[in-house]
Amino acid sequence: MIKIFPSLISSDLLQIKQTLELLDPLVEGYHLDIMDFHFVPNLTWGPAFVNAIRAATKKQLFVHLMVDNPEQYFDLFSLQEDDIVSFHYESPSGYTPEELTTQISSRGWIPSIALNPETPLEVIFSLTNLQHLLLMSVNPGFSGQTFITSTLEKLVQSATIRSQRNKPFTIAVDGGINENNCYELASSGADELAIATAIFKDPSPSQALLRLRKACNNQL
Repeated sequence: MIKIFPSLISSDLLQIKQTLELLDPLVEGYHLDIMDFHFVPNLTWGPAFVNAIRAATKKQLFVHLMVDNPEQYFDLFSLQEDDIVSFHYESPSGYTPEELTTQISSRGWIPSIALNPETPLEVIFSLTNLQHLLLMSVNPGFSGQTFITSTLEKLVQSATIRSQRNKPFTIAVDGGINENNCYELASSGADELAIATAIFKDPSPSQALLRLRKACNNQL
């Protein structure tokens, strides 16, 4: 079954504790967008917020670093084993993607490589230790954008590449996901979906989440 990670960037931050209590029984984990106003033109949270969420829930965290020099953040996180830490292939860094992946996995976390919509999938061909791939289906930086339909072709290609590898990798999609497109994503090879607006802009986030689950299984 596909995993849905509510993306807290669209949640009511003044009610975050209540949100976690409400959604914890319904979710596998939470998606946290970390933006530095350099790699993307927006600024969100830092490690202190991530660590506070980590202390408030036992669910898996999916930390999405939209930042320059992602390696500078690793030592500042207090995460649990099997939390996901995703950095962008396009991020300026003093390390290669392979080296960043090794730094993350050495801490017991799941290393994830995110690709912007315009980045060709071919860049992952040489990554021998790829465990988790995050496909951006909007331009990173802001929630509430429209899904970029060419992501579907990229997703199908990713699933094909995965089937040809000795070590399969997880495929996640982030951006513009709603009840109208989540089934096509699930049936095209996505394992995980990060969803913000479709959950948190609904009057009842918990009911929105349940509808999304049904939609992902083509049960609406």
